[in-house]
Amino acid sequence: MESYQLLFSMKKSLLLLPAALLFSGCILFPQAPITGTTQQKAEKLSQIISSGGQANCKVTNLADNTSTQITVSGKKMKVVGSDFGEGKKGTMINDGVNTYVWTEGEKIGFKTKLETEKPLRPTVTLTQAESVNPAETAAGYEDDTKYRMDCTRGGVSDADFTPPADVKFTDFSEMMKAVPTIPTVPAR
Repeated sequence: MESYQLLFSMKKSLLLLPAALLFSGCILFPQAPITGTTQQKAEKLSQIISSGGQANCKVTNLADNTSTQITVSGKKMKVVGSDFGEGKKGTMINDGVNTYVWTEGEKIGFKTKLETEKPLRPTVTLTQAESVNPAETAAGYEDDTKYRMDCTRGGVSDADFTPPADVKFTDFSEMMKAVPTIPTVPAR
C-alpha cells in the first residue's frame, strides 16, 4: 500500500512541476526575444519589471546611433548609456539597496541608499503644478522611426548588479543626513 501511495505522490509531483514553472512566470527557454513594435516591447518590458522577471534590452536612438543598455531582474536594474559628451559610457546600478552611478574609466562614483517607499502628501494642488500631457511626452519614445528596442528575456545574473570593486563610491545618503531639511507647505 505504501509503494502505491509513493508512486501516486511522485506522479502528482511530476504533473505539478511543469504547471508550477508555467504559472510562476518561469520559462523553459530563458533567453527568448521580445517581439513587436517599440511601444509593444516597452510595454512588455514594463510587465517583466512589474512581475519581477528578467530582461536585457538595448535602446538605440536612430538619429545619432547612440544606445542605452537596460538590464533588469526583479527590483534590480542596470542602465549603461553610450555617450555623455566625451565619448564615455555612464552606468547606473540599482541593486535593491543602493543606487550606484559612475563613468567609464573613472575611479570615483556616487552611491545613494534607497529609501523605503512612504506615502506622500501633496504639497501643491494640480492647478499650481505645470500641466503635462503624458501622451505627448510618450509619443516621442514610441516612434519606431526614432528609437529601436531589442530585448531578450532572461540571461541575467546577480553579477550584473555588482558595482566594480576598483571604483570608490561617495555615499550621498550619508552626506544628505548632515544637510538641514526644508519644511514643506501643507496642501490647502
